[in-house]
Amino acid sequence: MNRLRVLCSVVFMTIVVGCWAEANDSQHLGIQLGFNRPLLREATALAPSPTLTVAMNGIKAGLVYDATLVKGFGLTIAVNYTIANTYGRWIDGKGLTKYPQTRLQYTMQTVELPIDWQYKFMIAQDTYLILYTGPKLEYDFIFNKVNYTRDVDGNITKNTTGIYTIDSDNDGKTDYSKFNITWGVGAGFQYKNYYLRGGYDFGILNPYSDRYHNIEQYDRRGRLDAWNIRLGLYFFNF
Repeated sequence: MNRLRVLCSVVFMTIVVGCWAEANDSQHLGIQLGFNRPLLREATALAPSPTLTVAMNGIKAGLVYDATLVKGFGLTIAVNYTIANTYGRWIDGKGLTKYPQTRLQYTMQTVELPIDWQYKFMIAQDTYLILYTGPKLEYDFIFNKVNYTRDVDGNITKNTTGIYTIDSDNDGKTDYSKFNITWGVGAGFQYKNYYLRGGYDFGILNPYSDRYHNIEQYDRRGRLDAWNIRLGLYFFNF
């Protein structure tokens, strides 16, 4: 129910802002492409403060709507697709031959809806310095952990586990949630219809859908952060 309220609020705000911007004739539609680094931070019973457990590197691409409402103040709304992964190094086995060796890979694919309130400072003709902040809704439809094993002959086998199918305490509830909300802060530079933006997104929601581990008996906590940098182009002004 709470997630439905968030989505309804976002749709309502988008409609209101679109009508306001239309009256001011200051809207732009564009595309963006950039680097994205998701960071999963989790807590354990021995380390109650969330620490970095998985860091991935990837790309972000999407469509962007930009509206200036009054005297440089406005917002951007985007629909992005991101893909990220990371490969760990090969780890030797405990035998005399150091085989079998093992290696981990994490992969993630996400659809996201960032809503950034912004202020543009004009520093020269058609040139702006931008500061922004705002929420971002995320849905991670793929998040996999891949275990690779290499034997002494060089043969490699792999086993893929969907993170969102894990139920570590076998209580019938999956451990992680596919839905995430972050709050981002950042800055940018715009010249005419070209811009460069970068920022950090702080995870707001606990990534665990099953917070209580029935075997280890502690509340599981954490957050899914990210930082990114994007290049963009507004191809339609109206």
